[in-house]
Amino acid sequence: MVENKGKIGNSAERENVNNLASSEGLTRFMRSFWAEAGRQVGKNIVVDNFPLTAEEIKERAEGGQMAIFIPEGLTREDLGMMFPKMKSWATQEGNSVVDEIDNSGWLWIEASIDAPNRDTTKGQLEEKFRKEGKEGQSLRTYIVGGQINKLLTDHYFDEGPVWSRLPGSGFESGDLYASFNLGGGLHACSVWGSEHHTTYVGGRSEQVIL
Repeated sequence: MVENKGKIGNSAERENVNNLASSEGLTRFMRSFWAEAGRQVGKNIVVDNFPLTAEEIKERAEGGQMAIFIPEGLTREDLGMMFPKMKSWATQEGNSVVDEIDNSGWLWIEASIDAPNRDTTKGQLEEKFRKEGKEGQSLRTYIVGGQINKLLTDHYFDEGPVWSRLPGSGFESGDLYASFNLGGGLHACSVWGSEHHTTYVGGRSEQVIL
């Protein structure tokens, strides 16, 4: 395996992140990102052209969303090797996390650094997502989104006291929660139940772009 020296994304950054409002710029950015990440695990990752228009990107951005690409067949173990700063048990081989949602391709996710939809139970969160045509976010999607957000804003998701509930993943039949620390470490746990709600716990979604 090629040693990751913290330089994943350098080429993507050179693609001018200010141009991500166009479908061509977004595609170039994501191809550069995955070309470098794929080299860490010896994979040649193909990124499809972003299928929507600049107007649709702008509309979603105004609603607090961003588009990311998830390669088919990518595992959390792959992500652990691509981004070793995470140092998480949830990216190690044989871990107990189950990603019940396994979407790939282009997805819409929330762009907010701190988790949105705070002070909600799991049931309230899932009902909200159902009405919006979304699914609960998986840990795999959360990791990819957090790494991309770091390039775009210099912040991982949920670096402070806020945690994200991820209804698309589970751990030992319980809810899964995740956050990053400032150094890129990934925290994943299952310490709260489905009815738990508080101002420092929110929830994230994902939606396949057809």
